[in-house]
Amino acid sequence: MDINRMQDKIIAEFENLATAVNKFSYFRHLKKISNGSQPMDPEDKNDRNLVTGCSRKVWVTAYKEDGRIFFKADSEHSITRGLVNLLLKVYSGHTVSTITNTDLYFLHEIKLFNYLSASWMRDFLSVIQRIKSLAIVQHLDAAPRS
Repeated sequence: MDINRMQDKIIAEFENLATAVNKFSYFRHLKKISNGSQPMDPEDKNDRNLVTGCSRKVWVTAYKEDGRIFFKADSEHSITRGLVNLLLKVYSGHTVSTITNTDLYFLHEIKLFNYLSASWMRDFLSVIQRIKSLAIVQHLDAAPRS
């Protein structure tokens, strides 16, 4: 699915929440999103895949298939896992160029930063940085060497 269509789909999903969304229902929805993720292999939950700069443990891995980058991630915290899954929905399955150049407009539209503390925001931004870095590494590892 096109990356902007996926962002629009996420926006629509959050619009379907009650019109007067409160913090409790917002985070309950993020926990629900955390249950829909593809499980990460236990052996991938290691220090090499741990996202630095996060106050909660988050692991992210990537692999390349047919020129597209795919991600797997997990966290010990269900809300963090839900936040990460939002990013995986948008980024996974796209090219390195798309991943590194996409404007994540859905974050503003779903008012995510209205509900996150400074600590959550730092964690979220660290995960975005890790995803983009992994995409670049996957791209470079697959590039022919001269």
